[in-house]
Amino acid sequence: MNTAQNPNPDAGDRSAGERVREALATHAGSTATELAEAAGLGKSTVGKALAVLEAAGLARRDTPAVEAGGRRPAARWSPVAASHSATDGGQRSTDNASGDQSPVDFAGGERLRPGQLGTLVLEYLVAHAQEQVGPAALGKALNRSTGAVANALTRLADSGDAVLVSETPRRYRLAS
Repeated sequence: MNTAQNPNPDAGDRSAGERVREALATHAGSTATELAEAAGLGKSTVGKALAVLEAAGLARRDTPAVEAGGRRPAARWSPVAASHSATDGGQRSTDNASGDQSPVDFAGGERLRPGQLGTLVLEYLVAHAQEQVGPAALGKALNRSTGAVANALTRLADSGDAVLVSETPRRYRLAS
């Protein structure tokens, strides 16, 4: 499918997340590829939006059992009833690490300003001062890239705000 020529010309005003939610509502039980075709989007865009919808509790992935021969059929996606207002423009408010409410769009979270990820990581370490945490778990908790979180942890350790307590696997904690 060529997504350079928008196969869904009336979709120009809606975000990719909104288009995926609409396709999911009208094509429940479809694969990501089928939803991409229905929404007029690329498969990778739909895959990212579905992951965010799943994390927000708005979509459910049904993974079929492995077939004979070791092949796993594609997952089927279904909508989950939303617990927030349908008039919020395709956004859902979530608590971020600083405790305030901020909108998270379906593209994977709001875009951070330069240096803001370091602040979020430090706030998380302060809130979980007794824990040792790795980049993967922290990235998942903050809904951010593991690599970016690992870089932020390294910078915090270099500045003395965090301490590297284990090399393998990498674990950090708040500096005393």
